[in-house]
Amino acid sequence: MTKSGTEDFTKSSDRRPRSGSEISPRVPLHFTVHKPGCHFESCCGICNLFPGVLLIAFCQVLVGSVLLTLILTHGKQYDKIHNTPDSQIMSLGTGAMLSGVTGAGFLLIIVALTENCRAMLIYLLVAMFVLMGIVSLAVAKIGRSCIRFKDASKIKDEQHRLVNLACVSGLFTFFGAVLYFFSFVVVFSFYHFRYVRRAILMHEAECE
Repeated sequence: MTKSGTEDFTKSSDRRPRSGSEISPRVPLHFTVHKPGCHFESCCGICNLFPGVLLIAFCQVLVGSVLLTLILTHGKQYDKIHNTPDSQIMSLGTGAMLSGVTGAGFLLIIVALTENCRAMLIYLLVAMFVLMGIVSLAVAKIGRSCIRFKDASKIKDEQHRLVNLACVSGLFTFFGAVLYFFSFVVVFSFYHFRYVRRAILMHEAECE
């Protein structure tokens, strides 16, 4: 009688952990690697872009400040190249865009180090406006250069050289816009998978 009672107790104790494992909800594979509270771990490598995001921020600050210094010190020559010596619209527009790039870089450094989700959203909005401004500036430079190329047979060699420099400046500005778009995509991917996607999966896990 005692032996059978012991066997029944053993069987019931063996069944309890099994039933508990069956009742407990399954933990998504995302959270087995993507642990909340960790700063550098990730589920798919996206959050490992954190050093890349910091590198992008420092490059934006460095390149933006250097080019802005060149524009401030050589603004007259820059406007002479783009044939805007009176209005100075090209130097002012380029300076404004470079100021935006530098300011956005500083904001990205602060956001990345503090890991503030809302501030990251503000940076993305600022970066989007800066990107649109750079693209518009590049299109304006290239368009004005193409218009000046129509009169290439009538202008002097010195003016022809300035037109070529203006066109090259527009192409470099467009190339900078492409690089800035690539950095924007990297930062947006980091923001989405680090904050938005994790919040969605945590909410789904709680609902289950």
